Amino acid sequence: MRLKSLFTALLLAALSCSALASDLLSVADIEKTTGLSGVQSVPKDPAKGAGGDLNFANAEKKLVAIVMIQDASMFDFWNKQYGKLGTSVSGLGSDAFQTKPGSAIPYVVFKKSGKAVWIQSMGWDKAGKANLNDEQLLGLAKLAASRL
Repeated sequence: MRLKSLFTALLLAALSCSALASDLLSVADIEKTTGLSGVQSVPKDPAKGAGGDLNFANAEKKLVAIVMIQDASMFDFWNKQYGKLGTSVSGLGSDAFQTKPGSAIPYVVFKKSGKAVWIQSMGWDKAGKANLNDEQLLGLAKLAASRL
């Protein structure tokens, strides 16, 4: 009986995280913010780089962004490991940072409403620049934060 209760609790937690993820950012949000067309959501597959709770690819099915959603305590770890490489950001929640302008792999990380959220550009365009720039990532982060 205890095993059944544990399984049920784990299933409900996974479903609630999945529901939260799908409400946080959509394909339409990515397209509107970035100007990309043909964006699609792809399933989680860390072997292919799609390690986020949300993973977005372009029309050629190449990853352009991932979003990770964790318990707020994960923010402290991310901040300790990566915060020193970035700059502080305000207006996203109780704490936030992003990579320095022009970073090869830009990301924005914030903590709000008991969640830690990491939004990262994946891959590069034909000119060798990150698929999503700092301004686009910040726009997506503000949108996601408004939905938490």
